[in-house]
Amino acid sequence: MPRMQFGLSAFKRARGDLPELPVVNMFAEASATEETGVVLQSRPALVDRAANMGIGPVACLFKGNGVLDGALYGISATALYRETVSLGAIDGSGFASMAGYEDYLFANAGASIWTYDGATLSTVAFPDGASVIKVLVGSGRLIALRSDTEKFYYSDPLAATIGALNFATAENQPDRLRDMIFIKDALVLGGAETVEIWPNTNDDVLPFQPLEGAVWKVGVKNTGAMCNYGTTFAVVTSNNQIVLGDQDGVISNAGLEAEIEASVNAYLFTFLIDGSEFLALRLDSGVWVFNRRSGAFSTFETYGLDDWTPSCFVSGVFGSSVDGKTYTFSGHVDEGGVLERRFRAGFPVNGCSVTIDNIMVRCNTGGTTYLSGDYTDPDIEMRLSYDGGKTWEEWLGNTLGQQGGYGLKVMWSGLGIAYNPGLLAEFRVTAPVDFRVSDVLINEPWGAM
Repeated sequence: MPRMQFGLSAFKRARGDLPELPVVNMFAEASATEETGVVLQSRPALVDRAANMGIGPVACLFKGNGVLDGALYGISATALYRETVSLGAIDGSGFASMAGYEDYLFANAGASIWTYDGATLSTVAFPDGASVIKVLVGSGRLIALRSDTEKFYYSDPLAATIGALNFATAENQPDRLRDMIFIKDALVLGGAETVEIWPNTNDDVLPFQPLEGAVWKVGVKNTGAMCNYGTTFAVVTSNNQIVLGDQDGVISNAGLEAEIEASVNAYLFTFLIDGSEFLALRLDSGVWVFNRRSGAFSTFETYGLDDWTPSCFVSGVFGSSVDGKTYTFSGHVDEGGVLERRFRAGFPVNGCSVTIDNIMVRCNTGGTTYLSGDYTDPDIEMRLSYDGGKTWEEWLGNTLGQQGGYGLKVMWSGLGIAYNPGLLAEFRVTAPVDFRVSDVLINEPWGAM
């Protein structure tokens, strides 16, 4: 039985004659019980928490164990929020970051450093009144990147002030610092042309020193293009690739790199699905999502948009890039709309013709929870392209079965003849039901069905 190869990783290419292989609102996941060894699984839906942080958008979220009772904080529009309560205005319109320890929360949006102690919001005096592009906490110190320089500044342990002499300069190459993260008791500094690692020395005077030989000869695309990811970190480089800190080579494909190059900025954040950590890349053209367990990318979208609403994530909560809403993951209905799942599968034809008797999708059926209304017999749709995705036929409907119809075959028959370059099929599900795919088969013998 021939298989149609379905896209496991979203691929988009402007050059050449390769068709786009979108994987939308789904992700590849390893499965030891399936013949293909992998399934495409639906992402959960976004549910409004009904806890708005003003009018938004929400640029950053923070929640830290032991930091001001572990409350949820957010930078929304031009204000700092504790859940739904505004704590006051903060300046800046750049990349937003927050960090904290014990009784101090620090917030920055590309200008001043602000601190909140549970009662008062105030600015942290910074040398020369210079702007700061990012803050974090590492080794019990507040660390800040000075705008448009090679310098980073640090506080004394557990202090909320920064002395004028408490700074160091990225020394490997005189390139201006753009971003930083803290991992495994080391500071990772991302410049325009290099990335350096500065471990903690436990010295009161010089708490961080560069690690000899630990230099990447490639820079960071912009502030916000670095983030912690599991036990390592991820970087969108100045040459428009995505690299993980614990492996050689890149994880991005050529199509995605073209999207990164065309985007003014690239922002990274991570989030969880069922305990697995995913890496999200926000570009001008949309949001791309990486699952390290499968090594595959997909795109997540909000219905009717090329974009996905979330801009940040912490402790099970997403912030909105559109307004002040916050979300959690649950169910199969996105807040305010439909959760559309789409993927494609292809069957190459070279120098001959193939009659397409049928196409069958191996997927879960009979799982609807609806006993009345439109979704008692939810739809799945398919459309075909015989020219590599340049033109498409009309959508053809089918059913995922009523509740309990677990043995249903999802199949389309009598589909014509395919010639070179072959057949491309696109599938979509918009019904609010669970949906996962393990295989797409072509010309299944009737006896096998």
